Amino acid sequence: MTENDKHTADRAVDAATTASTDSTHINPYAVIAGSEFHSRPESRMDLVERILNDPRMHDHREGFLSCLQCGVCTSGCPAARFTDYSPREVARRAYEGDPSLLEDDTVWFCFYCYTCQSRCPRKNSVAVINQVIRSMQVESGYGIKHVAMFAAWGEQFYDKGMGGTPHVFFGDIAEAWGPKWKEFIANRDALREEIGVGGMYPSEPAVHEVRAIMERTGFKARLESLGAWGGHRPDDVE
Repeated sequence: MTENDKHTADRAVDAATTASTDSTHINPYAVIAGSEFHSRPESRMDLVERILNDPRMHDHREGFLSCLQCGVCTSGCPAARFTDYSPREVARRAYEGDPSLLEDDTVWFCFYCYTCQSRCPRKNSVAVINQVIRSMQVESGYGIKHVAMFAAWGEQFYDKGMGGTPHVFFGDIAEAWGPKWKEFIANRDALREEIGVGGMYPSEPAVHEVRAIMERTGFKARLESLGAWGGHRPDDVE
């Protein structure tokens, strides 16, 4: 190496040393980022515990607590494809105990296909988390607007022992399926008798058993809170 080459190499080393100590020339890839994982605020732990302790979460507790936020649940979710609902976001917010979930209407777009559960590498189930969150919303009164339409189905179940087709839905179904459906409903009992399959509804003793179950489990009272049989509904629910 000539003397000139040596001076050139020394200048290159000096320049590199200066750059490494100059904050404007720090290599961003050489800096380890700070952790973005923080402890949940104590005020949010109540919601987390309520989710964890719900019986429906029995097989999904560990999956819930070890969510990777990989997004595979959202990538395969049919509802996420067409709405603002995001299973991944729900899983994150539930883990953080985010109270805004209790007034989030997007969780009602989930229709429990369980694609999220079947694909999750941690065996988490956002579908089950949604079931728990929805129940909390109904208990608080906020979610009643999403389930009040089904109160008529519950009335029918209590009165006749099975869901049947509540009259409140007749208009919409008839419009979708045409006059043939309405004609079939009007003559259904006669048609069943003609082909020998008997009545459509359970026996009276069976109906009494169904009623006893609905009363003792509090389900009848829940239906009344939704407006069944003209029951009282909270003033703040539209």
